[in-house]
Amino acid sequence: MMHVAYTIGRILVPIVFIAAGIEKALKVGDTAKMLIDAKVPIPDEIAPYLGGMPKYEALGYLIAAIEIICGLMILVGLKARWGALVLIVFTACTIFFVHHFWDMEGAAAAMNRSDALKNLSIMGGLLLIVAVGSGGASADGRPAS
Repeated sequence: MMHVAYTIGRILVPIVFIAAGIEKALKVGDTAKMLIDAKVPIPDEIAPYLGGMPKYEALGYLIAAIEIICGLMILVGLKARWGALVLIVFTACTIFFVHHFWDMEGAAAAMNRSDALKNLSIMGGLLLIVAVGSGGASADGRPAS
């Protein structure tokens, strides 16, 4: 029964990343604006490597790709530990660069603190996937250990 519960959990955890990644890819302009508003630092030296694409738009596509690809890795159980590890780092960066409530006041601070705490909880679920791996019902086909 534990294998079934773990597999269901492993399938449910990445859904938030996959849905958010698809939304970001479809609305990359909105994602770029959010990154600009959050003052996410991107060095100007990267511009020559982007083929004329605005740097915040490129970051938006990169973020969408990370969320979708790593989310799908966990969902199907293909190198789920690696996908979860990347998403832990990604989620920690989101807290630091986007939900930096310690620099805010009032309603913005409260909302971003709540989002940061939710992200910490998600990181906990991802850490369990890093610890256990893909599990039995997965593309890797290895039983949970």
